[in-house]
Amino acid sequence: MTDIWGRRLFKAGAVWLVVMGVVHSLSLIRDLAPSNDTERQLVDLMTNYHFNLMGSMRTMGELNRGFSIAFMLAALGFGVLSMTLARERAGLLKRVAVVNLVWLAAMLGTSLRYFFAVPTTFLSVGLLIFLAAWAKLPGEAAS
Repeated sequence: MTDIWGRRLFKAGAVWLVVMGVVHSLSLIRDLAPSNDTERQLVDLMTNYHFNLMGSMRTMGELNRGFSIAFMLAALGFGVLSMTLARERAGLLKRVAVVNLVWLAAMLGTSLRYFFAVPTTFLSVGLLIFLAAWAKLPGEAAS
């Protein structure tokens, strides 16, 4: 089986995405803990100041939490989908690896601009695993 390392890397990438989603979900367990008066004021405004967002009254904290949940669900969804497909033919895995590469590259670019080291590292590792899987998996003609 010439694609054994590609399959192993693909499965590792799928597991990594699920781990990334689970680790990210830990950030949803507790609320922000301000450490000074400025942070207390910021957290108060993020939690209590509502603004009209296309007819829906929302706080910045609600938007932040919603985007955070969306990121967690994306990582879990792509990870579970990849795990589900892991036993399929190599050509399909190679195409799914490309899809994972595209969304991870987009998220990594966003992370480099707006986030901090931990999510950037997690996204980079996932990107590298799927890049290696893509490189090792044979294309459609070889499967």
